[in-house]
Amino acid sequence: MNRMKSYVKIMVVVFTVIVFLAALYWIVPGFTKEGNAYIADYVVSEDGSEMTIKVVVSSSIGYVRKVSVHQQHDGKLYLDCYSAFGGINGSWGAKTEFTIPLDAETETIAIYRFTNCYDTVLEKTEDGKWIPKDKDR
Repeated sequence: MNRMKSYVKIMVVVFTVIVFLAALYWIVPGFTKEGNAYIADYVVSEDGSEMTIKVVVSSSIGYVRKVSVHQQHDGKLYLDCYSAFGGINGSWGAKTEFTIPLDAETETIAIYRFTNCYDTVLEKTEDGKWIPKDKDR
């Protein structure tokens, strides 16, 4: 009888650990920043106070669920993109369109690539139009 109780206790502990690890696998990726995200398309509102961006991931794995403003400083807007829930290639909560606020001083938009590194992807021209950084002015 004591062996049976010990066996049941061990099985409960093993089952609990397995459930905990599975939950970590499904949930933790949703709180990590996605370094492979890029802006595929964008539209600026008529008054210029916000921009709707279409964000996708350049790798074959991953989806974006959230885009947030990390910092706005000296005319630069730094964006963080967060992975979707559901594991490495999970799509729970995934979206592609996000609206970000723009200040009159904002001249460049940069996206998170890796720790303390943001890549400028959009720049405002002298006449107030937004263009991808790689394009000629």
